[in-house]
Amino acid sequence: MAIKLLSIISILQTSHIFSVDMETFSAQLLPEYTPSKPAPDYSSKLLPGEKCIQRSPWTTQRGDNASFTFRERGMTLKLMDCREEDRHPSYGLGSTIRGEVALDNRQRVVAIAARLEGRVYLSGQPTQVVNIISKERTLWESSTLNGQTCPSIMPLSMSFPTSYRERGQERPFRLPPSFELSQPRRVAIVYTLQIIATKSRSVPMIGKKLSREVYMNIHIRYRPRVRPSRPVPDSFSEVKQSPEDWMENVWITKPSVDTGNEAFLARCHFFFPSVRVFTASEKIPFHLRLETSPLFLHSLAKLFLPHQNPSEIEEVLNVFILRKTTVNIQGTSFSHDQVLGRGEMMLQSSSTSKVVISESEEPVIWNWNGDLRCEVPVLNTGFTTSQVSTSDYIVLSLLLPPGELRPDHSLQRVIPIRLATEPWIDRS
Repeated sequence: MAIKLLSIISILQTSHIFSVDMETFSAQLLPEYTPSKPAPDYSSKLLPGEKCIQRSPWTTQRGDNASFTFRERGMTLKLMDCREEDRHPSYGLGSTIRGEVALDNRQRVVAIAARLEGRVYLSGQPTQVVNIISKERTLWESSTLNGQTCPSIMPLSMSFPTSYRERGQERPFRLPPSFELSQPRRVAIVYTLQIIATKSRSVPMIGKKLSREVYMNIHIRYRPRVRPSRPVPDSFSEVKQSPEDWMENVWITKPSVDTGNEAFLARCHFFFPSVRVFTASEKIPFHLRLETSPLFLHSLAKLFLPHQNPSEIEEVLNVFILRKTTVNIQGTSFSHDQVLGRGEMMLQSSSTSKVVISESEEPVIWNWNGDLRCEVPVLNTGFTTSQVSTSDYIVLSLLLPPGELRPDHSLQRVIPIRLATEPWIDRS
């Protein structure tokens, strides 16, 4: 018994010595540690000297979860998670078409496919059709080895491409939106979703099984949503607080022959928001300053408006938004101009009380504050293809009323802009 007790004491002493040695050894291998610096304080409020990078996020709006059900030729197509536009399913930039396909009769069905097509239709003799995209996806296909039966419901998932290439063109084009123009000639950009059911015939012929295809065509809308990169100032009075939000366009109109007389010219200073991308449903503030002589305006009116009395011209300067559509058909092009909205202008009290066109050579300065707004619905922003293109402009028109765009005319000043379909959203 005494021998066993001595043995246990010896083991405990050895274990204690070993553990102390291991702790000393481990402490020598560990690196030296210093306390970490406290984490910085984060806040959404800007400190002096800091700037916020603004962005325009995509947000889900009402109607984005609409669903449609179509039945035709024994097929049922249900589309989900889309927008509704004129009772048609509508999709945005790079959106995915989601849905389900079901068949009333699944006998002898060997394949089900979905095809997304985009075409440009140009009226003429004959009507010209240009394919933009043709994208096909197989939803189900029978295996000849086991003779599977078509499922009762097949999921559909197919995305819009953001761009496409045309034959003979080096650079790709952004996929254009659904579009329609009725005058002066009919032009349309149409997107179609096609469901194709392939069925085998019951009677074999020459050792081969024949098949036939059943089609279901659905017209859909493609409407990419565009937002401005930053908000538009509320009024011109903010120019002193935020001068970077405004830009100045100087327009000098003078006769083709230099008379050397400064009275024979008109100098216009046009101040408008520098963002150049405007939501069609919101107002665009601007400021106009016109420096000229009534005699110069009188001479211009006699030259360009010979059948109108200069003293009866009420508005010497007009501001309006114009959309220009250009169509090319087999080497022949034509254009259509549409005035989307006219500017409402208010003459400032510091200016001459009334705009009078007379034969006086005394210099005159007029100042206006105004707002521009689209007065007609704008469904899509500008786009460009080889066949159709649309562009938007702010046009200053001296003496001439709003109407057809005449960029070579000395009485018009054209400023390119872009109209957006959605308002700017602050999510900073």
